[in-house]
Amino acid sequence: MSTDEVAGASRPTRRLTALSLAAWAFVSFALPLAALTLNVFKIVGFPLGFWFTAQGALVALVAIAWLFTWRAGGDRGAEGILAPLVFAGEAIGSAGFIGYAGLIAALGFDALSYPLGVVSGLALMTILIAPRFALYPVSTVAGYFSARFGGLWPRRAALAVLGVASVLLLAADVRGAGLAVQALSGLDRATSFALVPVVLSVSWFSLALAGRRRPIGVVFAILLSVFSLMLIVFTMLQHRLPLPYWSYGIALQDVANLEISLIGRKLADVSALKPMASPFLQLSNLNFAGLVLAMALGVAVLPQLLGRHVSRVAVAPGEAPRRVSIALTLVAVFMCGLAPFAVFARVALAELVQSGVKVADAPASITQSSGNGWISVCGEQSAAAADLAAACAKTGGHKGLLRLQDLRFDNDAYVFAASRIGGLPDVLWFGLSGAALLAALVAGHALLAGFLAADAEARHLGPPETDGLDTRSVALGVLLLLSAVTMAAFSPADIVSLASEGLALIAASIFPPLLLGLFWRRFGAAGAVAALVTGFVAAGVYIFGVRFAPTVLFDLTGHLSTASPSAVSKFAELRAALDAAADPATLIQAQTALYEQAVSVANWWGLRPAAAVLFAVPASVLVGVAVTLVTARREVQT
Repeated sequence: MSTDEVAGASRPTRRLTALSLAAWAFVSFALPLAALTLNVFKIVGFPLGFWFTAQGALVALVAIAWLFTWRAGGDRGAEGILAPLVFAGEAIGSAGFIGYAGLIAALGFDALSYPLGVVSGLALMTILIAPRFALYPVSTVAGYFSARFGGLWPRRAALAVLGVASVLLLAADVRGAGLAVQALSGLDRATSFALVPVVLSVSWFSLALAGRRRPIGVVFAILLSVFSLMLIVFTMLQHRLPLPYWSYGIALQDVANLEISLIGRKLADVSALKPMASPFLQLSNLNFAGLVLAMALGVAVLPQLLGRHVSRVAVAPGEAPRRVSIALTLVAVFMCGLAPFAVFARVALAELVQSGVKVADAPASITQSSGNGWISVCGEQSAAAADLAAACAKTGGHKGLLRLQDLRFDNDAYVFAASRIGGLPDVLWFGLSGAALLAALVAGHALLAGFLAADAEARHLGPPETDGLDTRSVALGVLLLLSAVTMAAFSPADIVSLASEGLALIAASIFPPLLLGLFWRRFGAAGAVAALVTGFVAAGVYIFGVRFAPTVLFDLTGHLSTASPSAVSKFAELRAALDAAADPATLIQAQTALYEQAVSVANWWGLRPAAAVLFAVPASVLVGVAVTLVTARREVQT
């Protein structure tokens, strides 16, 4: 559909789009991948490569999106800030609020790929997707597949893929909501997780029946305010300027100095430390780029965001890029705070260990966090300091003082545990936990509502007339929620992995046909289905193979693995031990050990599961284009 056919639509030129894409790629990939070189230079304590990836790139992407929006033109209304606030609230979720901060603290620089990917994806949505998607008279991505390609199979294939990806994304929010409920209520983890489906169902039904999104915008405002206040309090507790986005450069140096001091005092082990600013220690350059690409392409076509905020039913065509740009700005402000939080939390933890705390006299913040299962001390999780001290006493060479390597955090719960250990006041800590719960519920509701709207539009062959619920919608919603709860309960993946792999499936399967359909008039239904299925199968086999059947995947495709000979030998030894297991206890232990080893060796070219987009997206595009050209030639011949 041409922009000339829709009054008031934005009309970006090809030159503007090409230049914006080139700038987007340079900021999202070229400069972050050069971080090792850029780190030689420092600005106010910041290694330049770390600062640019954590904050500079996010600011640059916002600037690129706004410049594109300004030059693209189009009639703009005066919708205010509420709609972009709702958009931003639904874009954050548990992964954004809970998962990324913990992973940055655990991995350092390498985990910056996740927030960078989210902001990069919203910028890409502004440049490539929003101006053209808003031209179609649809309210969901499934509706777009129906309107653009026609026929039954394109929309059915799109719905099937969206259903599978939504389970992974919703599972991440369920996991985060469970942790937030546990933090607020003090209940055990199992009970807290059992309450999540009830809470999420109530919020889903209430918002669906009310048909109003205003409270969601308020939620993001609360979330951003609480998170910003927490950062300011952290800086004040550590006697720094209350300017967290600026003062964490000095804190970054303090982390390194404190940890070096702890090594000298035998309170830290070099092998247990992860340098914050050093790039590509946990992820290779290729995996870093793959994760950024997976997040960016997945977010750019995230169905609930496109349908609820960028479609013509939701916004005027000329207003769509501007709405995304405002939401992008809000999300970037939030994401820029994740690295400071991780750095301040690392400083607080190092200062606690440096003070010479005896394990037997561990503060309540540690014992409570351990009792909740958020951290383990010497491999033990208990609310009793005596139990923790007994576990440490069994460790060779332990002298009774808490060491940095004695603490093992659950990355999913890092925000809750680290903020409590860091001395955050109880009022603000409970406010933070409540905001985390609201963030998970808002994103979870958007996923449910977005998928059900897609199903309804596909059935009605047009935008649904109301936001109400019919019997089929309720049944589908319950099925989706139960599937997500099951995935959250039994999947070995953490919150960030669940979310990133769900986005990778969307990036590999939905992004190629949607983009080709927007920009290539000859691209037809056969090509769309072929591209969608190819991308989903290529990414899905790898992601689910690594997570749920790594032994089978390694047996079938071990020649593609980059595992070392010693790792392969250990895999063979553990398999032999499993075959020789005689009693149930030994069998379970052998199965666990074999699974963990299989996950480490079952890979293709060393790629992380979400980085499967590096081969799945090109395969999807090539197959889609090839099928389109073949079918077009046959039509000409007939």
